[in-house]
Amino acid sequence: MQFNDEEQLRRRAYAIWERQGCPEGKDAEIWDLAVKEMDGQQAPQSRNAPSSTQLDQQGQAR
Repeated sequence: MQFNDEEQLRRRAYAIWERQGCPEGKDAEIWDLAVKEMDGQQAPQSRNAPSSTQLDQQGQAR
């Protein structure tokens, strides 16, 4: 899949990478997740990440 704005995809992948704690060796996994998010597909929740129901209004884990 190609995007009109590849820079937007790169930024999305970087934000995911930061959100996951800057893990090493997960480049392909994070890139695929960014592509899914850009496509509007719902990606599965990370096992370590709180679900949206576990977040308060400010995005903080309860």
